Amino acid sequence: MVKRADSEGRIPADQSQMATMQSPSTRTSAVRSERTYFLVIDGQVSYPFELPTHGEVVIGRASDAAIRLDDTSASRHHARVDLADGEAWIVDLGSRNGTRVNGESVAEPRALLSGDVVTLCSATLIFHREIGASTGRSALSTTQLRQRLLEETDRSLAFHRPVSLLCLQFSGPLPSRPAVLDSLGSVLRISDSVAWAGNGSLLILLPERDATGASKEAERLLAALASVTQEVRVGVVSCPRDGSDPDALLLASQSAAQSSSQPGTQVAVEDTAVTVDLSDTKILLVEPAMKKLYALIERLAKAELPVLIEGETGVGKELAAKALHHHSARRGKPLVSLNCSAFTENLVESELFGHERGAFSGAVTTKQGLIEAAHTGTLFLDEIGEMPLSVQAKLLRVLETQKVMRVGDVRERQVDVRIVAATNRDLQAEIAAGRFRRDLYFRLSSARLSLPPLRNRPRELPVLARVLLAGACRKLSRDSIAISDAAMHLLLGHRWPGNVRELRNLMDFVAATVDGDTLLPWQIEEQLQSTVPSEMPEQPRTVKVTSLPQTESVPPVHFRPIDDEIRELERRRMMEALAACGGVQIRAAALISMPARTFTTKMKQYKLSAKDSP
Repeated sequence: MVKRADSEGRIPADQSQMATMQSPSTRTSAVRSERTYFLVIDGQVSYPFELPTHGEVVIGRASDAAIRLDDTSASRHHARVDLADGEAWIVDLGSRNGTRVNGESVAEPRALLSGDVVTLCSATLIFHREIGASTGRSALSTTQLRQRLLEETDRSLAFHRPVSLLCLQFSGPLPSRPAVLDSLGSVLRISDSVAWAGNGSLLILLPERDATGASKEAERLLAALASVTQEVRVGVVSCPRDGSDPDALLLASQSAAQSSSQPGTQVAVEDTAVTVDLSDTKILLVEPAMKKLYALIERLAKAELPVLIEGETGVGKELAAKALHHHSARRGKPLVSLNCSAFTENLVESELFGHERGAFSGAVTTKQGLIEAAHTGTLFLDEIGEMPLSVQAKLLRVLETQKVMRVGDVRERQVDVRIVAATNRDLQAEIAAGRFRRDLYFRLSSARLSLPPLRNRPRELPVLARVLLAGACRKLSRDSIAISDAAMHLLLGHRWPGNVRELRNLMDFVAATVDGDTLLPWQIEEQLQSTVPSEMPEQPRTVKVTSLPQTESVPPVHFRPIDDEIRELERRRMMEALAACGGVQIRAAALISMPARTFTTKMKQYKLSAKDSP
């Protein structure tokens, strides 16, 4: 059984049976994680490592370590992760060079929050869980505060009410904790909750406070603390403005406070963002995992290794490839891209390797292939898992010999090209199914990058939504559009199977179609509902249909989407009410028990006028 830390970060022995003392209902609500894993960045490789719900995971250089490290400066058994009751704790096993979490040395077992960055020598492990949870009620414990925050964010999502979180980071000697709490007692409400974090910072939960209200509250708190200390930095986050994931909000508030340039100032999540400038493209990074990955990209760019980029569709694989080229010595040379799924087998071969005149029907001229066009530069092969086996064999030879032969030619041409490939498929499964060559996979994956989906980047989603919407409005030369809290709740609850590409397309749609200066939920509901869920399995490439003896023809049953039927019924009832009240909207709204403002808004949505009747 894993022990829990007290407010000082220690683990008292008398709390070892804490989990068994919880009521069944409390235990049920505590364990809500759907998936827990490390994103491991070790040397020139990054990959996700799934963690069990219970047990322990040893990290180190030894052959029996669950997560093996290549760095010779790491100890054989360097650190251990203990998992139980929905929580994870990192323990240093007396290693030579120590274990760090978010830059701080781990002297005693430390609870991990989603997004924590664990450093072991040159290796980086980024902890993530889908839904964080804990037990208990607001007190001076970070785990209890996290549970309280979980309750408040759930309430916020259900009832569209704001909740904010402050992190007060003290510089220099830590003032007396009782003195700090006494100073804040006159400012804080009974409903507010406070907790001391392991690094000596103070977390303050503010229900019913939006970002503006939280900022004003922070000013009052700083004034109240002036008699105790003036060395305080404040990080401010708010739900739904900055997200709804409790762990992400906790870490975002602490990161914001730590990034403050001087005491007495406030920092929001947007202020912690990092922009990667690729000349014609700018990439906004907020999540620590993405910042670490792009730092790894910058290191990998200096090498000439082939790189395999893995991730779901729309997650930003092409941007990662562009960053690899931009930071490399080939920066001023061509970056040539090919989507392998966009061409048939013959066309892919011709596009890649080129062809001689008369090589096949329709080849009326000689054509240089993309590999030759990328000479001295970089060739980006998107959707490499879609490449036909025959073309894979020829590409393997190019990688091994750095020579290319055009279709219909008999001589090889020397090329100097770096290959960067990307896929949204599980290539190991494709190899097992005989659809991808194992030897080509090993040649392409000298270095691997695994990009997390947008739903696992909770800090970035709100920031990206606002930035993309502002950019779309600028392109159309129209006034900016604010995202209402209710609309942000809707965006945060979506699974985003199309990831950043889907979000960008939605914001372009909003900028082109929404009237007014505020985005409301009903204006994007239909667009989000039309998205195919990411959980739907991919269709196989080849489907063999076996004819079965038909006994009796059964006509197919078709159903209309229930949302369409509800909208049709609502529109018809509004028309009937308008006709019955002679077009008086207030009376028509009262007739069907609908708020007058909602009635007016839906009239615009359904394009109704006061003269409409069934």
